Amino acid sequence: MEKKYENINSIIEVGIYLYIMFMFLTKGESIRNILIFGNFALWLFTLKHRKNLYLLKNPVSILCWIFLGVLPFSVIFSIDPLYSFMELRHEPLKFALLFPVISTVMSDKTRLKRAVYVCFFTSILIVSIGYYSYLAHDIQVLRPDTALMDTGDTGHNKFARYLITLLPFSFILYFMWQKKAGLRALLAISFIISVFALILSSSRGGYTGFLSMVFIWALFLSRTKKYNLHRIMSVTVVVILMLGTLSWFSSPGLRERISLTAGQLPTLNDRTETWKSAVSAFKQRPLFGWGYGNRIFHQDEPYKNTPYRKAPPKGPHNTFLRILFLQGIAGIIPFVLLLLTAIKAFWKDAFKTEGIKSYIPVACVSVLIGNFIINSIFADLHLHYMSVVLGLGIAAGGTDENSHT
Repeated sequence: MEKKYENINSIIEVGIYLYIMFMFLTKGESIRNILIFGNFALWLFTLKHRKNLYLLKNPVSILCWIFLGVLPFSVIFSIDPLYSFMELRHEPLKFALLFPVISTVMSDKTRLKRAVYVCFFTSILIVSIGYYSYLAHDIQVLRPDTALMDTGDTGHNKFARYLITLLPFSFILYFMWQKKAGLRALLAISFIISVFALILSSSRGGYTGFLSMVFIWALFLSRTKKYNLHRIMSVTVVVILMLGTLSWFSSPGLRERISLTAGQLPTLNDRTETWKSAVSAFKQRPLFGWGYGNRIFHQDEPYKNTPYRKAPPKGPHNTFLRILFLQGIAGIIPFVLLLLTAIKAFWKDAFKTEGIKSYIPVACVSVLIGNFIINSIFADLHLHYMSVVLGLGIAAGGTDENSHT
């Protein structure tokens, strides 16, 4: 049975890598679903052989289960219970199926290293698609615009968020290729190309997310390897300014976006009016919200007894406000606690060990802060993406069982 178990574990492992590769693509939803449900079914089949299920009982995991556990209340108290119930099949179900599988199966140094390579390859893929779209199609800013990957008219922000998710993990190759100068040079070139793509995307949330990622890595390296924090940040700013200058003269769309920034700051690109109406509606049902599902945000009923009367034309573009509106205080408290607890736990884990199991938690912290805190203030993020990041962070803190768990 031991050999059979190892083979099944290897299949699940490959499934996780494939899911990461397909995670951001427009095409392949059926493939993603097969990978999610297939991996979970195989994981359940081998559950009794797993010795690291304790990983699903630590504080971060418990908060994941609490966050998912309060979702049924958002169905019971929903203004459209059937719709809310059906919506649980999407992000919440994916989160619930992905998190335990990644947390336990990936708790192995070799697998975590392979995951880094997958993240690097995936980042190169989406950056290549972005450049091809920008050069071949008539679009103002760099974003994917192909049948394989199309982020839509405002997809430059999505593209930036995808990069902020992948680049922190890709950076781990800097340490894995410590004695390989040629590969390090390749990594440096790919990062410059990726940062240039990020600048050309004109995503202001992407800029702040990237800077936070650099700061977190610089802080970690200054404490563990005695790197000069100020020098790292100074070099980063100089490189960004150089690439930004090049982007300014080569991209009319970028110049237009930046010139509009000053006028958009007071209303945060018209988001503040939407946020005010959402807060007014939230006050009507503060405990459990109006019910799970984004469509409810655009129904008029939650706004009838507010000064706004009707639903705003745009979405909340704020993950925290969306959760507060749809799930109320019962949903936002475990979500915020989950984020803060994960960041604290992963940051501590990064200093307890070394090698890949030290670098993965740092990458997870940078993604959680850059995307799920900073970017979440200005965008609606997919929660099942967070389950992958949390799963890898939990896996890095587990016992290395060398595929013989």
